[in-house]
Amino acid sequence: MITSNLKARRSLAAIAVGTALMLSAPSALAIDTGTVKGHIISNEGVVISNATITLKHKTKGLVFTVQTNDKGNYSLRNVPVGDYNITITKDGFNGAEEPNISLRIGQPVIIDSQLLSSSATAQEIERIDILGSSIRRVDLASSTSGVTFNQEELDRMPVDNGFENIALLAPGTSSAGGSNFKGASSFGGSSSAENAYYLNGLNITNIKTGLGALSLPWEAISQTQVKTGGVSPEFGGALGGIVNAVSKSGDNEFKFGGQIRIDPSSMRASQDTVYLANGNVSSDGATGQDSYQFTEARLWVSGAIIEDSLFFYGLYEPRKEDETYSTQTVTTDRVRESDRWFAKADWFVNENHSFGFMAMNNKRTWTKKNYAYDSQANTVGEKLGVNSPGEDGGQLYSINYNGYLTDNFSVNAVVGRVVEEVNTIPSSTAPSVWDATDGWVKLSNDTDSTLKNEEYTRDQARIDFSLDLEEHAISFGVDYTNVAVDYLEFPNGEGDAAAWWTVYTAGDGSVSGAPAGDTYIEKRVRNRFTDSDVSQLAFYVNDSWQATDNLVLNMGVRYTQSENTMNSGEAYVDFDNQIAPRLQAIYDLSGDGSSKVYATYGRFFQPVSANMNITQGSSATDVRDYYRTDQLDSNGYPALLTDGSPSHGSAYRETDIRQDSTNLAAGGIASTTLEPMYSDEVTLGFQQEVFDTMTFGTRVIWRELGRGVEDSDIQSPLNKKLAQLGYNDVGGTWFLHNPGESLTIEQDFDGNPDNGLEAVTLSAEEMMLPKMERHYAAMEFTLDGSITDSFRINSSYTYSKNWGNTEGLVKTDNNQADPGWTTSYDYGDVMDHGYGLLPNDHTHVFKFNGSYDITENIIFGFVSSISSGRPQSYLGRHPTGVDSCAAGNVWEACYGNSGHESFYDENEQPAKRGSKGNLDWVTNVDLSLTYITEVMDGDLSFKATVYNVFDSDSATNINETRTSLNDDGNLVKNADYGSITDRQTERYVSFVARYEF
Repeated sequence: MITSNLKARRSLAAIAVGTALMLSAPSALAIDTGTVKGHIISNEGVVISNATITLKHKTKGLVFTVQTNDKGNYSLRNVPVGDYNITITKDGFNGAEEPNISLRIGQPVIIDSQLLSSSATAQEIERIDILGSSIRRVDLASSTSGVTFNQEELDRMPVDNGFENIALLAPGTSSAGGSNFKGASSFGGSSSAENAYYLNGLNITNIKTGLGALSLPWEAISQTQVKTGGVSPEFGGALGGIVNAVSKSGDNEFKFGGQIRIDPSSMRASQDTVYLANGNVSSDGATGQDSYQFTEARLWVSGAIIEDSLFFYGLYEPRKEDETYSTQTVTTDRVRESDRWFAKADWFVNENHSFGFMAMNNKRTWTKKNYAYDSQANTVGEKLGVNSPGEDGGQLYSINYNGYLTDNFSVNAVVGRVVEEVNTIPSSTAPSVWDATDGWVKLSNDTDSTLKNEEYTRDQARIDFSLDLEEHAISFGVDYTNVAVDYLEFPNGEGDAAAWWTVYTAGDGSVSGAPAGDTYIEKRVRNRFTDSDVSQLAFYVNDSWQATDNLVLNMGVRYTQSENTMNSGEAYVDFDNQIAPRLQAIYDLSGDGSSKVYATYGRFFQPVSANMNITQGSSATDVRDYYRTDQLDSNGYPALLTDGSPSHGSAYRETDIRQDSTNLAAGGIASTTLEPMYSDEVTLGFQQEVFDTMTFGTRVIWRELGRGVEDSDIQSPLNKKLAQLGYNDVGGTWFLHNPGESLTIEQDFDGNPDNGLEAVTLSAEEMMLPKMERHYAAMEFTLDGSITDSFRINSSYTYSKNWGNTEGLVKTDNNQADPGWTTSYDYGDVMDHGYGLLPNDHTHVFKFNGSYDITENIIFGFVSSISSGRPQSYLGRHPTGVDSCAAGNVWEACYGNSGHESFYDENEQPAKRGSKGNLDWVTNVDLSLTYITEVMDGDLSFKATVYNVFDSDSATNINETRTSLNDDGNLVKNADYGSITDRQTERYVSFVARYEF
């Protein structure tokens, strides 16, 4: 006889549909599978060996079995995610059954059960009926932190498309402060470019910058797992967090469905125009013509080609974006269209072996129509040039294998390719021309200041093994990635006009050579080309050891080798011996699996991004010329010539060559002693089941950047060293190195090519640069689960501090999404007083998300957050003769004096980073209402969502440039300091109609 007595602390059915559980996953990287495990005893408390646990997929018909060992334990890996019926049987005992178990990616289902002897007394039967079996909400095998959501749960809440919107539901994550960061989140104080994203085991992180993931057809996503700490060694290449997702797949039941979504522009709120101090409209705040409408259709079909064996899933997801936006002088109507599609096939050869295939296209095309625009009068003028087309996106392909080689030895393998492309086709050849003498005023009607052709191809393969022994669960594997980078960039314009032109006022000692107070015109020309590679090979092993009945130790390590090459194929970055230990200790406080305390330590390495192959490793030139002004227009600005360039006179000085890497060897662009960037993390935590249906947790986190990689113009300290060695001075020398450590550069310093390259080493003392530092300390509190069967929540509060002298790979201060190549460390003087609170410091963050079933047919969803504003800084001109610019210092040339990037105010007084107050608190509330009914044997639903219900418009980024020069070339307060450069997305409404049968 089989009885259904799996119901003790909470019914399994309720757990199966409950809201996101706190994540704990000791298993190897899950491609699209999960793990079921647990412990079986008799009604007398005696362990039962050789009991049979059988899982049957409710819609695929797949059957998996496993038996308990001599300690009553069982573990079944590589089980496809989905809903299952589970039975537990043993001769001489009544069996147990549960008809509704939901298995999630990377989140083991843990079922402990008592089986009733066939000869049990009535009293024992009653006791077992009360105690029964239970599913543990607290996983004692792992202490990885985060959340997991299936798509059905997300559909019940107001969560927009995209992994970043899902990641922001997790504690310890915050939205990006820079509009150029593509919405990528910060995890645990790391920069937005330090995360990694996976789909079905394939790395889908943005290839060029690491900012976010590929844009996916979201209907195809089944489950999403967000890892925020204590990440196990199968994952690498990220200091921040991991987002791991699996796609939908077919089953025995034929399914067809469709969905229509529209976000009408008429129901989108408008934001106020942002004005500069001189009365001009800010280029970031010209909102007078803004409009945006989004429409999307989804059509999908799935089923079985061979029942119980071969399944398919197909999705077609076209979308269209109609958008109007403006700068100071140009209004653009842009229509972007994408015919996305996704395909998945799965072949289950038998219970032990399966193969999968995945393919996706997210190619997007657009057409831009540009018009002259008077931002002051908010009037649109004549069309500029011809229509401007463009495209981005790409394709994805992968094949995977899951299998059991023996009863306790399993394997996952995946090979695949991801391609991303971007092509810019301008509508006119007008170059970019700005006047920066009194705020930033755009003089040109250019439509594209920079022209680019980009293609990135990531080929990857990995294989993961799991071996289950009596007291040890051992996982190990290897992964390999190669990224091909093909990139071309140059300024828009014709002939000598092809450049970026800017009008400035000269200060004392201006790099332009112009006298203080004079107006000059800078012409900047930067060209870049690369055909190069980034490769990485990694190995890992992890042992999950049941040391005692109450103590589990996870001991793992990851070893990585990585390389970045130049056009010649020579490696300018060549890292090996990246040894990253990952340790976890988990202790069962009560002995029944209802609570645990845990501790973790991990080291995480960050690869040098593909972006550096462009900015540092490419054949690149960056030259600047400085001209006197000539003809002026009626407003006193330089008149524009017929080719679009500003009228200019003779040059003040010879051409300033800032970068020329066309003939440099690897040792001339990166230190031969370069070491990889890494961060260490320590966490202490506690987790407890509460109210039978919920989990409470608290966690203390410490993260510390151990070493960083940045570029600097080392011309000043290098020339001092060259003088000691008897060599001539060199010009601008942009060089990749580890700030705070010694470096070695190899160039032809003696001017005699026959002698080869000379190696020159500068010690840390000779460089006089501070070590890259970033610290993050936090305490998290979480409460999640079901308050009732109808009310599910996921909530958290995080108190944190984030401080140091570097944000990481990108820089919110000036919205620079240029991983590893920011203005930080450009010169020693820009780092003076740069140690303080960092842009990703949000001291208090509250999150409260979930859904409530008003009736069986109506669901109310909510996502809300309240976050304290980020710190503010003053970025000003560095005064001469003090700090790093003091006489005798290697940085006494004080290149920071030519710009406004150092931490000083208008009185030339130090202004410590992050010490000038905070931006306003950011409050966001999203609400949704969903109606579900059955029509003609199918599910029909309508959903209305209001994002940013209260239309909050707090600034998330501002102009932090504190100083400027007046007409006389004197340093004054920048009148536009504090002007808004980025703010919360305005309120908008989305309507969705969906039918599936």
